[in-house]
Amino acid sequence: MDSLTKYRVILEDTGFIGKKNENLTKAILAALRSRKAHTAFLWVKGHSGHPRNEEADRLAGNGAAKQIEDNVDLTIPEAYRVSGAKLAALSQKLVYRAIRNLKEEKLLPRPSAAVNVAIIVDELKDACGYEATDAAVWMSLRKKDVIREARQFMWKTIHDGFMTGRHWLRPNMSDALQERATCKICQQQDSMDHILFRCAARGQARIYTLLRELWETTGVQWPGANWGTMLGAACIVLKSRGSEGRMVAMERLWTILATESLYLVWKLRCERVIQNDGKEFTVVEIQNRWYATINQRLNLDRKATATYLGKRALKPQLVEATWLPILEHNRDLPHNWVGDGGVLVGIKRGR
Repeated sequence: MDSLTKYRVILEDTGFIGKKNENLTKAILAALRSRKAHTAFLWVKGHSGHPRNEEADRLAGNGAAKQIEDNVDLTIPEAYRVSGAKLAALSQKLVYRAIRNLKEEKLLPRPSAAVNVAIIVDELKDACGYEATDAAVWMSLRKKDVIREARQFMWKTIHDGFMTGRHWLRPNMSDALQERATCKICQQQDSMDHILFRCAARGQARIYTLLRELWETTGVQWPGANWGTMLGAACIVLKSRGSEGRMVAMERLWTILATESLYLVWKLRCERVIQNDGKEFTVVEIQNRWYATINQRLNLDRKATATYLGKRALKPQLVEATWLPILEHNRDLPHNWVGDGGVLVGIKRGR
């Protein structure tokens, strides 16, 4: 709404550079200008019984639940089309962003990335019945529930950007370097799929077992651990049994647990191969690292509810709904455990 009122002039002067939903905003502004009468907006309090506000909420909910996007005509008549940007309103940062956007539009998709995204979409559909778009997969990596390190790792994995497997078999590689293409544990050609989901080395199998054991304590069906549910974790759709309503808190919990576990698999693999010269971790070491990783993320969520963060702060209710099902002694916790740093909490451990 601010884009249509408060920031309209600024956005039009800067050519909508960097604006999300640019085409939609332009189409709405054109529709407003095409009206013969004056247009005014009146704010009403949400969830207060206002019939049109309640109907808007209902329609928004129905739209969010759709698995396939509606085809909305965003064509703007020539008479109401605003193009370009005012030079006086531009900064060097905005100009660089515009140049980058133009270059990105000309980039052709990488074949390996297209294949990996297709695998994520297919396996995600098999796991939860939701058919995500390619754009949704890429945008999901930017969700704030995915930490920056995991986001960068997942982005590079989907792009097949890590030096693993066949990348070591290039003609210009020496024999010593080409040996790195083979997994020393399984004695077969390495790949990200092999490292993350199939390698016999102690690490990934144990981590996914711990993840499954913890997840099953929530009572929600185990979605599995594969390209779709792990690299597409932030796209997952979970619905309660016998209901069409989505379990938002459980979707957020899965996003956190899956991405943290996936990134830990990669870190342990790199430590084993590079730092430890192939020496495997013990089962106890793997378990301790995983529990420490998830508990650290829990504490980060709690700290993110601090009031000094202002609008960036997480809502304590969301953090509680996300983590409470998997916390040890969750029935004995005080009502304000999320924001009270003096209350020690931790996730459930297997016996």
